[in-house]
Amino acid sequence: MKRTSVTREMALILAAIVLMTASGCGRRENADKEDNNITIYKSNENADGFDTETVSLDALTPENIMAALIDAGVVPSDVKVLDFKQEEDTITLDLSKTFEEYVNQMGTAGEYATVGSVVNTYLDAYDAKAVSLLVEGGTWSTGHAEYETLQGRYTYDAQE
Repeated sequence: MKRTSVTREMALILAAIVLMTASGCGRRENADKEDNNITIYKSNENADGFDTETVSLDALTPENIMAALIDAGVVPSDVKVLDFKQEEDTITLDLSKTFEEYVNQMGTAGEYATVGSVVNTYLDAYDAKAVSLLVEGGTWSTGHAEYETLQGRYTYDAQE
């Protein structure tokens, strides 16, 4: 009889471990969202504000979000997500060099709208407060801005 009791306890412990592993144990691929709808930000016609649209993704992944930004015309099709990490409410998003090259061709308003669209879209999708936006694993800059610090939500109220 004791052997059955020990076997049952071991089975319960094993089941608990399997359930914890299956639940992700803290990994957030946007656990709060019940569907895969996200808000895409893009510049309005006058480049003085953001338009938004809701899109549905097959799965909420950094790559699928970038594909949605590409489809919306925010960034060119050769921009790739190289790495993505989320720790609590901060995201690290590492993009290919083509993102920096694309942004470097813009004026101040275009740069603000493009970077802001990417940042705001990822902030909303992952319910985060800040993004470390990297290119090829490092900080980057343009003639208008240096991207060495965490990027918060972009609003046109803050732009001069």
